[in-house]
Order: sequence, then structure tokens, then C-alpha cells
Amino acid sequence: MKILFVHPPANVNLKIQKGLKYPPLGIAFVSAVTLEQGHNVRIFDANVERNPFQSLRMLIQAFQPEVVGISFTSLLSDSAHHTARFVKTTRPRVIVIAGGYHPTIQPLDVIKDTNFDAVVVGEGEITFLEWLKAYESKDKDYSSIKGLVFRKNGEIIVNPERELIPTLDTVPFPAYGLLPIRSYSSMVSTRKPYVTFIRSRGCPFNCIFCGVQRMFGKKYRVQSPQKTISEIERLVKEFKIKEVLFKDSDFLIDRNNVIQLCKLLIERKLDLIWSCNSRVDMINEKIALLMKQAGCKMITYGVESGNQEILNNLKKDFTLEQVTKAIQTTKNAGIQVTLNIIFGSPQETKETARETLAFVKQLDPDYLNCAYLTAFPGSCLYNHALCNGWFIDGKPNSFAYEQLRLNATKMSVKELSVLVKNATRSFYLRPAYIAKKLRHLNYAELKNDLKGLWAIIRNY
Repeated sequence: MKILFVHPPANVNLKIQKGLKYPPLGIAFVSAVTLEQGHNVRIFDANVERNPFQSLRMLIQAFQPEVVGISFTSLLSDSAHHTARFVKTTRPRVIVIAGGYHPTIQPLDVIKDTNFDAVVVGEGEITFLEWLKAYESKDKDYSSIKGLVFRKNGEIIVNPERELIPTLDTVPFPAYGLLPIRSYSSMVSTRKPYVTFIRSRGCPFNCIFCGVQRMFGKKYRVQSPQKTISEIERLVKEFKIKEVLFKDSDFLIDRNNVIQLCKLLIERKLDLIWSCNSRVDMINEKIALLMKQAGCKMITYGVESGNQEILNNLKKDFTLEQVTKAIQTTKNAGIQVTLNIIFGSPQETKETARETLAFVKQLDPDYLNCAYLTAFPGSCLYNHALCNGWFIDGKPNSFAYEQLRLNATKMSVKELSVLVKNATRSFYLRPAYIAKKLRHLNYAELKNDLKGLWAIIRNY
């Protein structure tokens, strides 16, 4: 069959954030298992297209897919519905399937849109293949397919949930070959081609703003180091990849696994640099030095706040002392540091915000990401926000990191908005920070810094 997977644009108005383009690995995984079954598969990533819907129409008309799969997060939900409607208008008889985080969390809301014919809930590799097999059969019986929500004679049918894949080594190499590899980048990437890579699923921690456990469970599952190194070598040799971001929720949960992987990376001597995400209570001196030797350039830590009470309310389960130690350990190993900070948490005040900014300046990371507190469906925070009326204008299904959609504080919306913009400006426009950047300047980082500076000026 001809199957097209679509990653919808960042929003319907096509205001795509320049400099931040990650490959859609969710559909790359499902595409890989679909290819293995002999189907004719294409991927359309709208976020790297100048005129996404014009290009999508041309592809649909030329390829004439029988099935279109649209995978999306809550941030892309409006865009995904718009895309489904566009696909159905362009090719009315095509079957459109939804999958990904948002359809998993809110399948009934998604299937109410008649432009979607079915919803895959949870990990999609097995469910989608079973649906394809049933769709190709004469009776088209979907009743036994776990993890599927569909319509039958106008009635919405919700099948039982599917068990999580127990061993990730059984999941095939993502279909990177179907992606425009040279189109991807981040605000801090310095080499191309650049891609993201996911080697684990699940998270055992309890941050109230995160819903990843609803998608991938609480149990942490990770590839073997041997599986990862074979796939990384393939990226380097087949696709000439020079930089990788390990986009796992937390790269360092299984530290013994990471130590083995780092030793393999050192042994293979690949022309590759990489970055990852981690909690501050996972890093130590030994593993930081090993990661640096293995090519690690940067670690991003979700610190969220410089106030311990707010950290406790967010259920981060670490201390400010651990934050300070982790950042120093990372710097001592010669690895760059990015910090993620969230403003607008319950009990946030102007004073706690100033406390956070002072703490961050003292830590002096290489990069800082400031975001508004966002409550996604599936998270504990989402339920709290509903119960307490925190959603601005009573809109619980409007999501954005860069725009204020929720206010859990006693500050006004304007006060909170100005606070976040001033925090970013105050951090990056410090004379000490600018002097540090100038001392270690190179061409690749200069381009990123100028993009970031323009973003700060535009937002301010």
C-alpha cells in the first residue's frame, strides 16, 4: 500500500520557529516497521517546508496515498486537525489515522473530528501494523486490535490499551532515509548534518507538568549499548551525521548503560559530537569526564526554579545544592551547560522569580531557556489547572511554551509575561556573559548567538 506519514507544521499560521527543527522520530519509528512489511512509505515533515500545504498538496497528488498517518503532540493539535481536513479535501477517499502523544492522551476528542478515521493510542509500531493488516482484509475487523480507537456505524469504539514494548532492541532503526536529513538543526547545534536520536522510553520520576508516563509508562526501558552504537555508526557512515542530540527524557537514568555506551563511542573514534538531557542528581565526576571523552558537548538540565519550595511543589525531587554541584561537575569536565527554567509555577511571586534569576546567573550556564508553566493533558498539573481555574480565558486546550496560556500565580497576566521576557534579556545581555562568549567565539556559535540575540530583541 502507499502510506504517507505527516508531521504537521508548528501552527496553522506557519510561524515556524527558525533554528529549531527536529526530525519527527515518532513517525520515523512507525515508518521503519511499515517499510519492513513491504509497503511504499513516504514522510512529509511540514516544519522544514517553506510552503507546507502547497508542498503537501503536490505530494498527495503525485503519490496518491491510500493511508495518511498524522502524528502530533498537544502543541500541534490545532495544526494537526487543520492538516487532516486539508488532506481529506485534497484526497477525499484517503484514510487518515492519528497517533502520537496528544491522540494517546485525548483519543475521544481527536476521533470526534470526522477527518480522522481512527486513532492509535500509545506506542504505535505494532498497533499500526495490525490495523494495516485488518484494513487490507475483506472484513476489516478492528475489534481485536489493542490500542485502537475507531468509528463503526457512527459509534466510537475504544479497544483495550496495548502493552508497552518490553525490549527496545526489537524496534528497528528509524527511517531516517525518508527524512530531509540536512534540514535539521537546533539553536545550539554547531555541525551538520544534525539529527536527534531516542534510545529510551518511560520515566520513573514525578514532575507534575510532564505527561510522558501516559505515553511510555513509568518503567524505564533503554536500548543496549551495542544496539545504540550500531545505529549511531549507521548514522555517521550512511548519512554522514556530525552531531546528535539524544532526545531521551533523561539520558543518565541507567548510568552503567551509559558508561558502556561511552566506552564504545571512544573505541570507535567516530567524527561525532553529541548532547543530551539529564537530571542534576544523575551526573557525577566519573561519568561526566567519560562523556566528554566520548564526544559529549552539552548537557541540558531541567532545573525549573531557584526556589526550593517551588521545586518541591513541582515534585522535582532534588535540591538546589544538587543543582549547584551538578553544574560545577559538568563545567569541570569541559561540557557546556544549558538550563531550562519555568516561570509561573504555583506560589511563584516576583520575589521567587528574582531569586531564580539570581541563582541562574550565579550558576552561569552557557545557555538558558525560559518558558511559561504549561499544563499538558495527561499531566497532574493539567488536572490542578482545571480544578483551580488557572487557564487564561478558560481555554484548557490551548498550548504554547512561548506564550502565556496559564497563570497559577497571584500576579497579573501582564506582570508574569513581562517577568519572563525580562529574565531572558537580563541573563543574555549581561556584560560578563557577553565577554565570556567573545572569549570563546567560533563561527558556528556566532551564528547561533546572533539568532538568539535577534529573538530576544524581537520578543522584548
